[in-house]
Amino acid sequence: MGANLFNERFLSRREPAWHRLGKVFPENEKLTVSEAMSKADVLFKVDKYPQFVRMPDGTELETNSYAIVREPTSDDNNYKLLSTVGKEWTPIQATDLARMLDPISEKFPIETVGALGFGERIFLTLDGKETKIAGEDHHLYWLVSDSRDGTSGLTIAFTPVRVVCQNTLITGLKNSKVSVNIKHNKSINADVEFYLDIFRKMATTKEQVVNALNSLTKTTLVEEQISLIVNSAYPDASKPSRVRLSDSFNKIPVDLWETIKGEQEKHLEEYANRQKRIQTIREHAYERIDVFNQEFPRFAQSSYAIYQAIVETEDYRRGHDKSGTALFGSRADAKARAFNKALSFVN
Repeated sequence: MGANLFNERFLSRREPAWHRLGKVFPENEKLTVSEAMSKADVLFKVDKYPQFVRMPDGTELETNSYAIVREPTSDDNNYKLLSTVGKEWTPIQATDLARMLDPISEKFPIETVGALGFGERIFLTLDGKETKIAGEDHHLYWLVSDSRDGTSGLTIAFTPVRVVCQNTLITGLKNSKVSVNIKHNKSINADVEFYLDIFRKMATTKEQVVNALNSLTKTTLVEEQISLIVNSAYPDASKPSRVRLSDSFNKIPVDLWETIKGEQEKHLEEYANRQKRIQTIREHAYERIDVFNQEFPRFAQSSYAIYQAIVETEDYRRGHDKSGTALFGSRADAKARAFNKALSFVN
């Protein structure tokens, strides 16, 4: 995550994060969300402004698109264009989000606060206390993340962390309110106020997730089922559109075929390289499965072992992920796919 922090905007309770960036505050210091976000310097505003097309003669044409713009910050005197969105997109300001979360932080202390990129995502975690999953100590957290570039909404998610290795498990339960994604429309402030009621029901939600994770330990899988989980986490690369197009032709003129064939070879090579990368990641996952089975023989070949191995593969493998962290983006998606598939084999 450190590589994508917005100018070291990161605040952590008790001890430095692994990337050694940002600030640390003492465990016994009581901070509201507003105070923590202020210390982390993430209370900057974003807003949207109409975009125009300027013609060669200087005439400006209205469009139906809007620019999301971040205000100047303490270390950047310029406005920053974050993205382009439609008319309905509406921001929620960090100060308003903090105000809504302040009462909740009295019961669930603030753990981390940060911002990514140029401020297009702000996030925080609240301490949900400790529990045991599969006989191991886990620390439970609630993640609140707001995407301000139009790519997604405001998310409230549940994440247990194994104390022994600090890897983050983003659970992907389909039929429970483990996570809520709130769209950036005109009612976002009211919607956030409404959905934050989920925190009142944390005990039920935590119990549901902990029970689901524990249930993964009770099913021993055969090789075919293990392959299905791994392939679900890491599906085959999709074929480039030009390769799919050429595959659909049966009878075409020779000269046209030569043109298509030349294009096809280039894109087939690209497709082969992507597929090779996916296969390499799968192989790493199988290596982690073997290691986990050896370290925890009582859970060997269980849904839990396969899921944990994929989580560790995603948390520690090399490779670029624009999200900059295992909490968001493709790495979190792979974990969620693996979790849902692993859970499907539980009796």
